[in-house]
Amino acid sequence: MNMGSDFPSLETERLVLRPLTSLDLEFVFRHFSDPDVNRYLLDEEPVATLEQAQEIVDFYSPPEGKPYNRWVIVRKSDLRAIGTCGYHQWQKVHQRAEIGYDLEKASWKQGIMTEALRALLQFGFDHMELNRVEALVYVENEASVRLLERLGFQKEGLLRQYFRRGAMYYDHWLLSLLKAEWASGSAPQTA
Repeated sequence: MNMGSDFPSLETERLVLRPLTSLDLEFVFRHFSDPDVNRYLLDEEPVATLEQAQEIVDFYSPPEGKPYNRWVIVRKSDLRAIGTCGYHQWQKVHQRAEIGYDLEKASWKQGIMTEALRALLQFGFDHMELNRVEALVYVENEASVRLLERLGFQKEGLLRQYFRRGAMYYDHWLLSLLKAEWASGSAPQTA
């Protein structure tokens, strides 16, 4: 692990999670213009221009000193960028942050996001000194809820009409995982 920044590169058996940089513009455009990737993200519409993709890159890089980050998920076998994950709303004084993640459709149901989030969570508890990690998930996004529950997250409640997308309001689940649950093993460590 490269510890040269607040959010260094992380490595797992099959993946490298590396900070988003200006060299990722083409990937960001391709990835976030895909309606399948964008379906449960909060942005109103998929990215439609390189300028919009550049805004995403500029927002996340460099991550030093910011209360958020984004890692690009790169598959080691072919060095292909296949998704992103990261922390949002990092509140150091309260030792909590929110996670977000997305993955190209061709890589769904292969345990990739489980593997990436394990590394992200371990980093958060060990190096960011988090006590609590939260996730907000569209009620309709059952696959994401199952993923988080496999990692030990617990539903805390339903946030009614919590986000607006276009003219519609959407309910979201609030899920959380505590450091003590992760450390004690009460949070499952297998897929």
